[in-house]
Amino acid sequence: MRILVLIAAAVAAVSGFAGGYWGVGEIFSLEGPRDGAMGGAMAVPLFLPEAAHANPAGLGFAEGIHLASSYSLRFGTLRLYSLAAAGGNWGARVISLDAGALGAGLSYTAYGVVLSGGLHLGDALAVGLAWKGFFQATPGEAFGWALDPAFLLRLGGVHLGLVVENAASAPIDYGGHREPWPWGIRGGASLSGEIGDAAVTLAVNARYAATASLDFGVGIEVARGIWGLRMGYGSGGFAVGASLGLGDYGVHWAIVLHPYPPPTVSVGASWGSGG
Repeated sequence: MRILVLIAAAVAAVSGFAGGYWGVGEIFSLEGPRDGAMGGAMAVPLFLPEAAHANPAGLGFAEGIHLASSYSLRFGTLRLYSLAAAGGNWGARVISLDAGALGAGLSYTAYGVVLSGGLHLGDALAVGLAWKGFFQATPGEAFGWALDPAFLLRLGGVHLGLVVENAASAPIDYGGHREPWPWGIRGGASLSGEIGDAAVTLAVNARYAATASLDFGVGIEVARGIWGLRMGYGSGGFAVGASLGLGDYGVHWAIVLHPYPPPTVSVGASWGSGG
């Protein structure tokens, strides 16, 4: 039996809720505090360096250097650590997912690496490509990789994004068997504008994977001065979050209230220079 199915069952037993099937590469869809508070399933890159995994085409419009780290406790069981960086045309992310001891003889630790590039083809259109490497450490070693091409159309305050997940891949080799990466597609749109002295962004996203049900996310962000407030709703439940910016630095948090407790809690910090 696939180890991720066992982990999903264990999480469901602990929390009473599991958001669909956990298959190969699902750890790459786990978001941090900023995109998580907007409902998740991001296909439009609203933040940097999150664009490296949300939609690498957004890196084609990036300027300066951006760094971020985050920690999430999901369903009271899964611990997700993330480090990410992005600049003009490039991005990278390292993920660690640790389920700890879920029972007698059942534990799980995996890592993900994302290397991304983006290129703008004029003022409105950008394309991108992300390489994802999956490394399992426990209960046994395994490795595989996949490529995600992406597109982004920017028309003033309107952004339209599309990401094709696992368009090309090498199956993950667990030693005893090989598991293919299921294909998936993400699409989304966002609208940004100003109301008084506040910047407001609305976002709608959807994701369909061959091994999972349809994921969706809708969210709103209101930024004024040093504060940013977010609210969203998606397949995982209702989400709220906020950011505090101090110059080039920022701290972020989000809580996702699933249909059954415990919730997902995410915290993070970021630094950015340039646009």
